[in-house]
Amino acid sequence: MNRKIPGKIGLFLALAVLSGSSLEPADLKNLVKELFPVPSISGNEDLLAAKVRALLPPALAVEADGLGTIAVRLGGREGPTLLLAALDGYGHMVSGITPEGYLTLDRPAAPPHARFDAFLLGRAVVVSTARGPVHGVVAQPAMHLLTQERRKALVEDFSLETAFVDIAVRSEKEARAKGVELLDAVTFRPELTELAGGLWSGPSLGLKAVAAVLVDLADAPAGGGTVIAWAAQTKVAARGRGARPALGALRAKAQWGPARAVIVDVIAGADGERAPVPGKGPVLILPKDEPSPIRQALERAAQAAGVSLQFLAAADSPLAVPFADAPAGAATLALPVRFLNTPSEVVDIRDVTALRDLLEKFIGMGAGQ
Repeated sequence: MNRKIPGKIGLFLALAVLSGSSLEPADLKNLVKELFPVPSISGNEDLLAAKVRALLPPALAVEADGLGTIAVRLGGREGPTLLLAALDGYGHMVSGITPEGYLTLDRPAAPPHARFDAFLLGRAVVVSTARGPVHGVVAQPAMHLLTQERRKALVEDFSLETAFVDIAVRSEKEARAKGVELLDAVTFRPELTELAGGLWSGPSLGLKAVAAVLVDLADAPAGGGTVIAWAAQTKVAARGRGARPALGALRAKAQWGPARAVIVDVIAGADGERAPVPGKGPVLILPKDEPSPIRQALERAAQAAGVSLQFLAAADSPLAVPFADAPAGAATLALPVRFLNTPSEVVDIRDVTALRDLLEKFIGMGAGQ
């Protein structure tokens, strides 16, 4: 797809450094590679939002909700279908700088699982500052020099209280001179590995692949009113009782008021009888395993696109909860990801292509209207 990238925004200089690319138009695989290295955690989605804007067709007007969510509209304006994906992933942020120049860490949102913080130990990380990326490592002592009790405390009982990021400075003054400030995003170094059999691996790869799919769809001819949105702060729960919807999704619903919604998300995949299997196609998730207009529309689109679907009856995710009462229904279509929410996420590029093809057909058929 031919896209011209607007030049004239100084922020893209930092993006070019992070991605090592020229921000040229590309096919879906290259779109994934363009988005993959751009950091994005809750509250620090601006770099990825800017990158998405740069890759969108220039003729499309970009709408926003004031919180960081961005969207484009295809086709008519009435009774829109909303395709919604997350703009933010899980990560960490700078919580303090010691007198010796080490950075301490905290999280902007609750972790996805109990061992999430432990992946930091000994890892290379990137601190996203206003002046550009600052590279560092999370300190890890030589384990063979420690007592058994100390090894257990550092590894098995690892917590953010014992995590220190070394950015090769000797004082807080030197750290700030590099541009480091409190609340700067801290993410794993973006190393993308292409494995055998069309498998790709890297931190937050599933999130970036889904975001790339929606970017690619922005050129698709729409058979009805469709809004494609990338939601910010989806890892932050809205206040209230009962099911806690994602704040970004709740605001997206208020902003665009869709008649129907397809949440484009990621789901843990593995080789097993119950878990979705990477390489077997996108996963259609519905709260109840029963027919519904939007399920039937997605199944028709999958058949027309020649795409295999996997099915999973599961409770609504926080991203989907706000749309449970959509007049024409809502569903979640997910990309299966092996080792989800680890630094070694693995996706099958065939699933990414299939997800794009299915949604493109869905939009072209009137998005289920």
